[in-house]
Amino acid sequence: MQSVSVEVGHRAERLLYDYAAAVDTGDLTGLRELITDDVVIEQNGKSDVGAEEFIGVYRAFIDSPVEFSRHAVSNVRVAQGEDGRVHVDAYFEATVCAPGSNQRIYGRYADVYVEREGTLLIDRKGISVDRMIDLPAGEVEYQPY
Repeated sequence: MQSVSVEVGHRAERLLYDYAAAVDTGDLTGLRELITDDVVIEQNGKSDVGAEEFIGVYRAFIDSPVEFSRHAVSNVRVAQGEDGRVHVDAYFEATVCAPGSNQRIYGRYADVYVEREGTLLIDRKGISVDRMIDLPAGEVEYQPY
């Protein structure tokens, strides 16, 4: 792996953050704009290939009882592969809230991005979940102090 320019590093981070925001807001159209047609998504050993399969993973999430999620991404590391692809590794922490239950999920991303017509796109999305913690249900409305 080779180091990347500051510009490529920022673009890769931005793509990762845009992905997390699209997932959290349920923006399937926006999510589709971030991936290649032949994208691969791997989740703890299960692989799906193609844009429709990728979007299907998130459509199922949106159609579930989940009320909302919030992803926090950290420790982003960007490197250039020998093949010119951009390799992005990061940690994530996702809070997922559904009626009567909440979960905190800790995991890692191992992604590969490619340049297509001047745009950096996700070509491989690797998701490894390290731990899931059940949390007590919380209040829907914030109560000011």
